Amino acid sequence: MADNAATSSGLKKPIGIYILAVLFIIAPLGNILISFAGAGISNWYEPSIFTAFVQSIPGFEWTWLGLLFLTGVLLFRPHKLSWSFAIVTLLLILCLNIYRMYSAGENSITPQYLKVFSILALFCTLGVLVIAFYFRFPYLDRRANWIKNIERFDLVTEVKFDNTLSKTESVSITGCKILTATRSNLKLGDQVEAQFPEIYPKAVKCAVVENKDSSLRLEFAANQEEFLVKLKSWIKTKTGA
Repeated sequence: MADNAATSSGLKKPIGIYILAVLFIIAPLGNILISFAGAGISNWYEPSIFTAFVQSIPGFEWTWLGLLFLTGVLLFRPHKLSWSFAIVTLLLILCLNIYRMYSAGENSITPQYLKVFSILALFCTLGVLVIAFYFRFPYLDRRANWIKNIERFDLVTEVKFDNTLSKTESVSITGCKILTATRSNLKLGDQVEAQFPEIYPKAVKCAVVENKDSSLRLEFAANQEEFLVKLKSWIKTKTGA
């Protein structure tokens, strides 16, 4: 029942991203084969020659090929942090391919393979644009932070704070999101005491971490073990989690 809103709000399914991820996972092998084929040796695929070529690949080449593979894996994870890393890697590979296009005459790659590297550079550029599109019209939950969140539950319960009676929209073991009729006068960092009659009979110390026109996020203060035990028990009762 965690973050059900995220799965029911019609967010775009990133089919293009998944296809891109598969291509990036297999791209390192393709890049190696293209480089070997472009070396000008007709029988490069023979085991002895192929093995010698593999052993001649510099450590830096293995590093960026590994990043390419890792990028593909990360693109399967719908999270801002992993996708941001993927974008940085794509930009790095784009710059590397551009450099190779301009310096191809200085290495063993034959000129006819310039087009291949041009296509790779274009592929990287399109990859960045596709990811950027999904950032603007996200499959990612807009509410997600850059660092992965504690699991939240879309549970409603009464809450009293700052002489106001309201209800929660979601609850986690670290805080809650409260619906408000108007923007609260509380500021970020303000310390407040909230009461959750259904969960715990005493006041709970909280800090304001977000204040919007129709909602307020509170973070529960540390060292409230008794409340935390009651909260976990309540969540388990409501969700079966």
